[in-house]
Amino acid sequence: MNPLLRFARRSAALVLLLPLCACALANIASEPAPQLFTLSAGHPAPSTANAAGRARVVVDEFAAPAVVDSARIVQRSGANELKYYADARWADRAPRLIQNLMVETMENSGRFAAVATRSADLRGDYELAGDIRQFAVDATDASSPAVRIELYARLVLENERSIVAAKSFSASVPVKGGGISAIVAAYDAGLRQVLEGIAIWADESARTAAAKTAQR
Repeated sequence: MNPLLRFARRSAALVLLLPLCACALANIASEPAPQLFTLSAGHPAPSTANAAGRARVVVDEFAAPAVVDSARIVQRSGANELKYYADARWADRAPRLIQNLMVETMENSGRFAAVATRSADLRGDYELAGDIRQFAVDATDASSPAVRIELYARLVLENERSIVAAKSFSASVPVKGGGISAIVAAYDAGLRQVLEGIAIWADESARTAAAKTAQR
């Protein structure tokens, strides 16, 4: 085939494709952005124990199944079926969101000498780690949906890498009202309850472990 004719045909094909590409980009750009939501840190009651016994704690990201290790908001719609809400997201991946709120909750308690994430390079006395076992809207009964949260926490002695305490913390909060705002409000109440429980437990467990070590 004549080279000039081949070039002309290719140019014509590109010209025909350009409107299609522009149309696809325009459709993507015109889609509404998802609503972004965050949650609140807890404010546990301060300790009446001696301030000199306060521990330094490094908070790791809690491990999570793939469906939860995301910024998507999860709904359990059946015994073996999980879905995501289409137009709503957390402001960060759920494990990172929970990690940062755990640090803030522990700081708010005034029970610890220092609290930080691993990235802050804090030399801690203890590490707080664990698993996110539930973090979803349970809509298996459509007439009474509820947010269910379960975190399994482990307090680890940093120097020895030994677990000094472990416990599961859970909350179930009914979703009152319709729409994503009611769902987020239930998440907010449930997570605050769980984080406050972990903060108090971590303080008491660290003090108990320190007392046992002092008696050796």
